[in-house]
Amino acid sequence: MKSYKEYLAESKKVYEFKIKIAGDHAKDAVAQIKAALAEFHVSSVSAGKTTPIQERQTEFPQHKNTQMTVYDVTTEYPATNLQIRDRVVAGLGVTHGCVKVRNMAEEREHEINHEHDERSGKAVVGTMQDPSNHSNLVDEEHKLGFLKELNKEKHQGTQVKGINDTILASSIPVQAKEYRKEKGISKEKGVGGPFSKQNKIPSPLKRNA
Repeated sequence: MKSYKEYLAESKKVYEFKIKIAGDHAKDAVAQIKAALAEFHVSSVSAGKTTPIQERQTEFPQHKNTQMTVYDVTTEYPATNLQIRDRVVAGLGVTHGCVKVRNMAEEREHEINHEHDERSGKAVVGTMQDPSNHSNLVDEEHKLGFLKELNKEKHQGTQVKGINDTILASSIPVQAKEYRKEKGISKEKGVGGPFSKQNKIPSPLKRNA
């Protein structure tokens, strides 16, 4: 059975950070980082892993032909990335532009977001981009071509036959022609409108006469 101290040690929360430093810095950086972060009760600082010199580091694109050293730091007290960075900058005597700090959750998210990045080794900053602005998709020539394509499509309503065919056939020229052809009605005969067979009102003058 575990003792109370063992349970307490296992439940103790720690805070992990990834510290990245560009360029050369002190050889005893591990000891200096521990001293700089003493107020946060440093549990461990890993030996720095240094990358080969590259023309441009992805983490520090503003630095040319330099290397990068990465340290894993664990503290017992919470701290923000900015606090860790400020203490490291002051402890190592480097500039803020040479130090980048992420907690482990942010570092994992960063790795996931960039794991499929294609690294060509060429810098993006300062490189001429494709001069095409796709103006051919919005210029007048494209608009005229688009309108011509629309004019080629003819839209006509679909006839729905019903009890009002006789009334409506004479009012719609295209439908009237088809209706007369279907019913065998001559053009001269035609089909009267809805008011063609109204009863005539007799003249009151004739009635009195």
